Amino acid sequence: MLRVFHHYFSAKKLTFFLAESSAIALACVAGAAACAALFAPLGTQPPFATMWPTLVGLGLAFVVTFQFTLYLLDLYDLRIAAEDRTRGYRFLKAAGVTAMVAGGVMLILPLVLPVVLPPGTLLGGAMGALAGTLVVRVSIRALVGEPDAVLVVGDGLKARAVASAIEDGGEGSFRVVALVDPRKVEEPLDAMATRLNASYVVQAADDMRGANWVESLLRCRLDGRRVYDAAGFCERVLRRIPVQFLRASDFAFADEMTVSPLRRAFKRVFDVAVASLLLLLASPFLVIVALAIKLDSKGPVFYRQDRVGLGGRAYPLWKFRSMRTDAEKNGAVWARSNDDRVTRVGRFIRKTRIDEIPQVFNVLLGHMSFVGPRPERPVFTEQLKQQIPFYGLREAVKPGITGWAQIRYPYGASVEDARNKLEFDLYYVKNGSLFLDVGIIFHTVRHVLLGRGAR
Repeated sequence: MLRVFHHYFSAKKLTFFLAESSAIALACVAGAAACAALFAPLGTQPPFATMWPTLVGLGLAFVVTFQFTLYLLDLYDLRIAAEDRTRGYRFLKAAGVTAMVAGGVMLILPLVLPVVLPPGTLLGGAMGALAGTLVVRVSIRALVGEPDAVLVVGDGLKARAVASAIEDGGEGSFRVVALVDPRKVEEPLDAMATRLNASYVVQAADDMRGANWVESLLRCRLDGRRVYDAAGFCERVLRRIPVQFLRASDFAFADEMTVSPLRRAFKRVFDVAVASLLLLLASPFLVIVALAIKLDSKGPVFYRQDRVGLGGRAYPLWKFRSMRTDAEKNGAVWARSNDDRVTRVGRFIRKTRIDEIPQVFNVLLGHMSFVGPRPERPVFTEQLKQQIPFYGLREAVKPGITGWAQIRYPYGASVEDARNKLEFDLYYVKNGSLFLDVGIIFHTVRHVLLGRGAR
C-alpha cells in the first residue's frame, strides 16, 4: 500500500494503471505510424516530421478515452479485471465507446488540423490502442501477481469480521489463507506464515489472555511481513475503520486529527471554487429543472430541511423538491429505494443527483464542505448516536454534498447501513485531505453517470 496525504491506496492498482497507460499510448502511436507508412501513396513518404506532434496527441487522447471508459466499467477493480465472468463483456463495451469516439475524431480531425494525415492513420492508432490494452489485460497476473495472502490470527467474531471485510472490500488485492488461534495449534505463527506465504499477518483474536504469540508476531515483522492489528489493517488496507475495533484513544492520540489553519484555508478555497464553478455551469439547466418540478406537482421548487453539521449544530439544507408535499404527514422516515412518495420528476433528479445541486449554496455559506460525511436530520442523528458507538465523531468535520461513504457503500436506509457507512466516514474524518477530496469528486462523477447509489 502507498500513502499520499494520509490516504492509502493500492500499489498493485497503480502499477496496473500505469502499465496500461504506457501500452495504449505506445501501441497507438506505433500503429498509427505503421499504417501511415503502409498506406502512403507509392513513391512517397509520410510527413513524419510534421506528424509526430499529432500522433502523440492522438495517443494521449486514446489513453484518456479508453482508460476513463474502463474505469467507468470497474475494470480497475483487480477482482473484476482478473477473474469476473463479465470482464470480457465490460471490455467490449469500453472498446465500443472508444471506437465511437475514434470515429468522431476521424471525421472532425481533418477539418481542424493543418496536417493532413495519410489514409489509415487513425484506424491504425485505434487498432494499436486496442492491441496494447489487450496485451496488458491478458498479462494482468504477471504484472500485479496473485492477491496478497493474509493470515488472520484468531477464529472468533473479530477475525471473521476482518475476513468478511477483506472479501467485501479487498477489490481482488487480498485473500485470506487462514483464520487460526495459536493456542489451538502447535506450529509457531511465523512458521505458519512462511508455509502459507502470507504477506500480511493480522492480529484479530477476541481474547488475548493466555496467549504467548507476541514474539512470533515480531519474527513475522522481522521476516518482512506486514503485521497489523485488526483496526490498523482495516484502516490502512481496506480504508475503513470498523466501529467494533475502535477505541477512543485511536482518535484522541492520532496526529491526523490535528488540522492546521492553512489546511482549513485551502479546503475552504477549494470548496468555494468547486461550488462556484458547478453553480456557473449548471445555472441554465437549473431553470429547466425548476420549471419541470413546478409543472409536475403542486408545491415549492425547493425543499428546506434541518440537518446536523459541524460540532452538532443544526443548519437549513436546501434541495430541489423530489417528493410530494405531504410525504411526511405521519412523521419523519428515512428515504428508501423505489419510494412511492417520490414524484415523476423527482425520480429523475434523485437518480441523477440533480436534487443535491442547491446544496452548493450551503457550501458557499459555510454550512457544508463539498466533500464530507453526508448530514443527517437531528431526529435521526439522536437515534443513531444512541444505537451506534462513536457516531458523533462525524461531527468533527463539516458535512458534504458527497463523501467517502457515498462512493464506497450502496444507498441504505437502516441502522445497520448507517453503521457500515460510519466506518467510511470515520476513515475520512481521520485521513481526509484535498488529495482525497479530488478523488472522491472524481468517483462521484462516475456514480452520477452510471446512476449508482440512487434511491
